[in-house]
Amino acid sequence: MYAAEMAPANDNWRTQIRKGYLELCILLLIRQHGRLYGFDLLERLAQTGLEIKEGTLYPLLNRMTTDGVLSSLWETENLKGHPRKFYSLTKSGNALLDEMAHEFEQLVSVFQTLSRPERKGS
Repeated sequence: MYAAEMAPANDNWRTQIRKGYLELCILLLIRQHGRLYGFDLLERLAQTGLEIKEGTLYPLLNRMTTDGVLSSLWETENLKGHPRKFYSLTKSGNALLDEMAHEFEQLVSVFQTLSRPERKGS
């Protein structure tokens, strides 16, 4: 099979894995900082090399808020410029993040185990 023929399957795999990974990274950043607003999340993700578009982030934040994983609060005072919507983890969001982090660590461990070259005679 040629690389060009494999591209659609690879694109689908990349899209699916990125969705879950992005959600995990967003939750981690919010936990680390207590609360963040959307543009700040975009910048912090880009600084780590995970660049996403606003059209990807904001629907995800809205879904996570609707699902009760995040809470949101508009802040208009003590800010220079426009009002900002800050996101923070709910109790269930913290629990979900713990579960996701544990699952991700297990997946990475399996990947690392499978990636090691086999020793001859093992």
